[in-house]
Amino acid sequence: MDIKVEKLPNSELKIVATIEKSKVAASYENIVNKVISEADIKGFRKGKAPREVVIEKMDISKIHGEVISDLLKTYYPQILKEKSIFPYSNPKLDVKEFELGNDFVFEAVVATKPEVKVGDYKKIIKKLIEEKKKALKKDNEEKVKEGLEVTQTESEPTAEEIVNAISEESKVDLSELMINEETDRLLERFINQIKQLNLNVDSLLKAQNKTYDDLLQDHKKIAENNIKSEFILNEIIKDQKLEASEDEIVEFVNNLGDENLKNQLLNTSEKWYVKTMIEKNKALDFLKNLGKDEK
Repeated sequence: MDIKVEKLPNSELKIVATIEKSKVAASYENIVNKVISEADIKGFRKGKAPREVVIEKMDISKIHGEVISDLLKTYYPQILKEKSIFPYSNPKLDVKEFELGNDFVFEAVVATKPEVKVGDYKKIIKKLIEEKKKALKKDNEEKVKEGLEVTQTESEPTAEEIVNAISEESKVDLSELMINEETDRLLERFINQIKQLNLNVDSLLKAQNKTYDDLLQDHKKIAENNIKSEFILNEIIKDQKLEASEDEIVEFVNNLGDENLKNQLLNTSEKWYVKTMIEKNKALDFLKNLGKDEK
């Protein structure tokens, strides 16, 4: 197997793999033999029809599709392992060459971990607090002019405002593949929610004077912001050594009270989710406390 890996812009890798014709032939034989063993042809017992009779009746394009699928499922994971590639997206696949008797060539483009440059978050938070103070002061002055009561004298930035402000001053080299996958996930969730409310997406868009493209772009922007924020928080977690300890994970899960849920979270991959959630909360608390220090 010949493998070429090329680094692309925006944290993407292009993999071009050539699978030997002998492996293509072996995959084809396995699939054809399986079809023969399951073939139910008039005049023969199931699975007992002669090979040439079954092949004559086979949908060859379907068989070729199954061979391609089998080769990709078999060798793509091997390539990732061999080349120590850790994709952050599903691959964008393109079959370059496929013909029985020849080598199989395919191309896969995947997103990888982006380069992240986090802005000076202490300075950013200080600026955000100053801007909010100015905005509140101006708002209160307007209220006084209008003879209204001033009820708010302080305004602390929320966690969301802090993360958004840091995100605007940071650089994350994101892949479009990653953004598109997250956009699809958000859109699917949005449409399911609309259906659960017995609403019609077309009617909703018409009422808001929007098109499907507007809906797509709105969710794409949200997806990009979400992913960017995730990577920025992860960098702050590493920078400030805010990783969750095993004791913290166990304590969090034990506080849930539900024995079945506790066992599920501690004994499966869900434990990773708990760890991530604790660390994000730590990072957000750290940033909010930075704001209080500045204040």
